[in-house]
Amino acid sequence: MAGTPHLRDSSRLSVWLTAVAWTALMLFLLSLVPVRALTLTDTAFIATLGAIGLWRWSWGGFHMLRAWAYTRHVFPMIRKRAEADASVRRRHVAVVILSWKMGDAMNAAVYANLFRDILDNGGGGTVVAAVSSDQDEAVISHVHRRTDPLGQIRLSFTRQDGTGKRSAMADALARLREIGVPPDCPGILMDGDTLVQPGLIRRTAPILLHQPNLGALTVDNTPLVAGAMLDREWYRLRMAQRHVYMSSMAMSGRVLVLTGRWSMFRSQILMHPNFAASLLEDALYHPRLGRILMLTGDDKTTWRWVIEAGWDISYVPDEVIYCLESLPGRGFLADTIGLQKRWFGNMVRGGAKALRLGPGTLGLFTWLALLDQKASMWTPLMGIVFFGLAGLLHDPVFFSIFLLWIAFTRTVHSGLTGLISGRWHPIFPALTYYGQIVGAGIKIFINHNPNVQKWTRQNTGEAGADRAAMVRPDSKLMLAASLAAFVAVVVMLTNVTTTSNRFDFAADTTAAELVYGR
Repeated sequence: MAGTPHLRDSSRLSVWLTAVAWTALMLFLLSLVPVRALTLTDTAFIATLGAIGLWRWSWGGFHMLRAWAYTRHVFPMIRKRAEADASVRRRHVAVVILSWKMGDAMNAAVYANLFRDILDNGGGGTVVAAVSSDQDEAVISHVHRRTDPLGQIRLSFTRQDGTGKRSAMADALARLREIGVPPDCPGILMDGDTLVQPGLIRRTAPILLHQPNLGALTVDNTPLVAGAMLDREWYRLRMAQRHVYMSSMAMSGRVLVLTGRWSMFRSQILMHPNFAASLLEDALYHPRLGRILMLTGDDKTTWRWVIEAGWDISYVPDEVIYCLESLPGRGFLADTIGLQKRWFGNMVRGGAKALRLGPGTLGLFTWLALLDQKASMWTPLMGIVFFGLAGLLHDPVFFSIFLLWIAFTRTVHSGLTGLISGRWHPIFPALTYYGQIVGAGIKIFINHNPNVQKWTRQNTGEAGADRAAMVRPDSKLMLAASLAAFVAVVVMLTNVTTTSNRFDFAADTTAAELVYGR
């Protein structure tokens, strides 16, 4: 893959130019803000932080602390104990890999790396490849013969029909059951655009098998992005944030997703017939929309099956897979919004089903984290509503205050994320806020339209193929009512539409008048 656009990195010039521009913006905004707005004892906007702001920042800070503790202290002890257990090494490994129209070059690179990793583990393996054409089979078979001349890896194929990842995965798992693999060995579900390096299985399988209650795990992702600097850093920021939250949730033994890119399971889980059946039959029962068959979000289904079966799920923060990424090409806004519709749609639908398991099955912290996802779709919009109205009704300087607050807080947030994950770019603060606002809007839309789902690379969810996946008039009405109610609540909590000295920077108000609105 050397010399391909996926291996490009952001230039140092772009880093420095972005850093200078961001710093200049913050200094400019600071010059526009009245001194009173920067005085904690007498500021016209500190009241808007209140209990909600304290809750959001405390919850986010708690995740950061948990992630730091897990990556720096807890996980190293887990790895040390697993590596000392000789009985869990060199096991046979089973792999199901899904390759839908990846192309010859990508298939050759992905499968060569996979075969080398299995051989490096030393216990042989079984690979079931779900492919899209005879050409795919020919290329992968050639790579197999060249990489594994001694035949230590059994290779089998299934053919995808383009109706979706769930059916392809279920067919491949059925083939794996037909072939058979040894009990209690590591099994992997992975995508055909994921590159692994030799040593990944050898370093992760002992962590899975050494812990008797651990049913599955996943690892860190590094995106290799073909595209402009903005595209690349958007993906890198998402993976940095993922690393933090995965590490935090792993402290409770319940990460919130088993990513389809690459996740490892105990073989008895993959070989269970109900595991594959759940992929085909998973559905959400909605009180207004009825039965919604899950089309995308297979990684949420597999995660929930493992949880319901009583297993723990963990995260390996010091191992990484490489994901070949590129935006579809319609433009940054259209592409990122389209991808987030699928991702957050999976989160909303999967989270709604998982919450019904209750804290007894999920664990209290995991249950609270899922509950927080439902609330966090609204909180990023509170600042826009309050400061927008304050700027329009009272003083335009509120716009500058808001922009300065966003610039400062997102710089701190993205900086802490970068410190824990080891990835950072000066564009991260702006992309962090972009992700929060756009993500909030998408989550609110999906929460009112959970039936709307579409797979970006196959025909799943096309409106012409399934009219049940279209936006309904009653959903539009409920969405409009919810937004109106949200604005009304913000106005009621902040009294932003009233005439008060606390919104007048020329007035000499007291702290009591500020806090209590008298």
